[in-house]
Amino acid sequence: MFCEGKHDVVFVERSLGAHAGCNRNKLPIRQLPSPFGTSDSVPLGLIATWLKGFAVEDIALPEEGRPKRPVFGSIVETPEKDLMFVLVSVGGKDKTDQALQLMKHVDATMVSDDFDIKEHAVAFLFDADEEGLAATVAAFQKGYGAYFGGIGDAAHGKWNQTTKVPVGLFVFHGGPRNTGTIEHDLAPMVQAAWPDRYAASERFVSDHSKRGDKVLKSDDRRLKAVMTAAGQFDNPGRPLSTVLARKGLPRAQYAFSPASIALADFLTATPWPSGSAVTSGSGAATGG
Repeated sequence: MFCEGKHDVVFVERSLGAHAGCNRNKLPIRQLPSPFGTSDSVPLGLIATWLKGFAVEDIALPEEGRPKRPVFGSIVETPEKDLMFVLVSVGGKDKTDQALQLMKHVDATMVSDDFDIKEHAVAFLFDADEEGLAATVAAFQKGYGAYFGGIGDAAHGKWNQTTKVPVGLFVFHGGPRNTGTIEHDLAPMVQAAWPDRYAASERFVSDHSKRGDKVLKSDDRRLKAVMTAAGQFDNPGRPLSTVLARKGLPRAQYAFSPASIALADFLTATPWPSGSAVTSGSGAATGG
């Protein structure tokens, strides 16, 4: 699944934990099921091969001492370990070329019947932003249609059987204009978890921001600042992705979030050619 950023990855991870019982796969890369890990057919493995393709000796420290996006951010799997969700941070919905570069690497590798992974699908998680849902879907069709084929009727929450693999799209949006970002779904969750701290964080941002501050340039930036500040008490100095993770935002918030439920339902409804399925929404999940 291609996500815009790191806290989107965390949202997917925890939503699948809360509604499909998924848990994080903590194996070293070489021990992952092939071809993501090693095998006789792929001695180095898909992920390691991708990372090796970056000219790390040309990267300056300290800020850029890491692989450039798309980045493999996390892997979660069902309790039966028969399905993996590989979560990738691509850096924004406008990073079409980078996503396609990785997608071509995946497709070029997944060519053997000897691999542990027998079939795969691709999903994209985007924000509608101010341009809105319809424009986001149209841009998705334009950017990826030629490569995948068969996404002419793409829509939010829908899977398409393409000329390559099943391809799905999920867009965070809301309100009468169908605009918005993931922050607009996250903020009520953080507010419900820590109401007093959230209110104090809102006042802090409001009272101390000044003209020209980046926090005032968009509502989603303001919400990021408020949520990060509200979640610092158990994760001092840590970023929003940590505030939203397992040691931060309580699992109950994901269990009752409409966006979390909808996303898990979407992902577990992947139309696998083999007809396999994952049950979500049971309320008895152990992950998350």
